[in-house]
Amino acid sequence: MKHTFRRLILAALAAPLAFAQVSSPAPRRAVVLAAVENMHRRSSDLSDVVSQTVLGTAVKVLREEKNERGEPWYEIETPDTYRGWVAGSALRLLEEEEKGYAAAGRVFEVTSLFANIYAVADVTKRKPLVTVTIGVRLPAGECGERWCAVTLPDGQPGWVQVGDGVLVDAPAPRPRLSPDEMVSLAKRFLGLPYYWGGTTPFGLDCSGYVQLIYQLAGIPILRDADIQFEGSGLRPVAAGQESAGDLVFFGRATNRITHVGMMVDGEEFINATTHERPVVQVSRLKDPYWQRIYQGARRPPAGSK
Repeated sequence: MKHTFRRLILAALAAPLAFAQVSSPAPRRAVVLAAVENMHRRSSDLSDVVSQTVLGTAVKVLREEKNERGEPWYEIETPDTYRGWVAGSALRLLEEEEKGYAAAGRVFEVTSLFANIYAVADVTKRKPLVTVTIGVRLPAGECGERWCAVTLPDGQPGWVQVGDGVLVDAPAPRPRLSPDEMVSLAKRFLGLPYYWGGTTPFGLDCSGYVQLIYQLAGIPILRDADIQFEGSGLRPVAAGQESAGDLVFFGRATNRITHVGMMVDGEEFINATTHERPVVQVSRLKDPYWQRIYQGARRPPAGSK
């Protein structure tokens, strides 16, 4: 997936500090209220989607604009430095003294692809308040054998089923998964729909998919396929040496990367693609279609579990 800001990000990472720093007000901070919120290229929901952010994500607020109806839109930056515009209704602006949502303490991390949050500890009495996706962290309260009390970013209390996740201490990083564990995780997404700009099980694009798998595996990487190829700190892999967990990249040239997947073994890779079927699927690296545009593989640096 390509993005207007990709070259700006890479240039900023590479550029020397040639000018004296000028102090400026720190960006405001906010937390995302929506289960999944599209990030747009411009301050309009008619603008193209560039990425997504999910419930509970702490973001920087860079700019504000009003649309034709006088409703506020904010340009935000997510923790992975990605930028886009979201409707004001999708955010809660944080006060200066607030540390953020689920930033510290005991949190419930969703490990199911989807988890329903209920107003009461019962699946039959009321419809869910919201359906959140894998990786979302919610401040946790009292937990029993079946249910755990949580708090949503707007302050609303809720209940989640214990089987949908695990209790962890924030801000502890996620443990590093082995390549085989990464493959098992990635295969849970098979058959989910392709969605341009998508980063959740509701729909994924190629780079959003591998970024999510790597994030859940304790390996943070940047968002777009070309940046992942050039600027995420991954190591080149020689042709023919690709193995489970490696990312494989495709495009017309090494400076025109447009697609990415993750190897599941030495011959096949898993990817979110529109090729043949618009779903997450397993493809063969030696397939002529993919070989014509194959540009190389990258592997994360060695790390401990």
